[in-house]
Amino acid sequence: MMKSHAVALHLCALVLTFLCMTGAHAASATERLTDFFKNVQSLRAEFQQIVTDPRGKTIQDAHGTFLMQRPNKFRWNYQKPYEQVIVADGTRLWVYDKDLEQVTVKKLDEALGNTPALLLSGAKPLTENFHIAELTDRKDGLQWTTLTPKNDEANFKQVRLAFGKQSLEVMELVDSFEQTTQLRFSSVQSNVKFTANEFQFTPPKGVDVVGDGK
Repeated sequence: MMKSHAVALHLCALVLTFLCMTGAHAASATERLTDFFKNVQSLRAEFQQIVTDPRGKTIQDAHGTFLMQRPNKFRWNYQKPYEQVIVADGTRLWVYDKDLEQVTVKKLDEALGNTPALLLSGAKPLTENFHIAELTDRKDGLQWTTLTPKNDEANFKQVRLAFGKQSLEVMELVDSFEQTTQLRFSSVQSNVKFTANEFQFTPPKGVDVVGDGK
């Protein structure tokens, strides 16, 4: 089981990529990517996260729920095999590990660094930060695109997205160590109206708070 902040930050890179992506009915995967970027402002889904090493061995299999609202707000609620919460409130990133009774909090831009993933939360076109191509070798009935960062200092090598009949179904991130984080989404709802407290986090009483919690 891998429970590291590196995994959390990779997820955040995925999320900020997700904030600018797409999923309605269009002819090609690239068009669907563009459509989602323009039209999806919020999202709710269930997810399964599978992390594999360079040899394809599974080193993590987790489940939970995911909420997202542009710009820069999201919540991952991990339920199995352990409980963990990752919240971005627009300015800060909170990571709560229930087993460790610890909360780590950082400013959002400092937590993610000056990466293409962070820039995706703005209004710039994806093509400014990524080389975009369609994948045609996947024989799973999904429409796949691949985004390769133009910045050589990015902390991941590639993001791949797959669209099904209704919406985005799969995201894959390949990091600089050749680990692959795959997220499979289900029960996806787009443009959901959330209350303000959905993206707020208050540390439970008695837990250690590490970082800039002010």
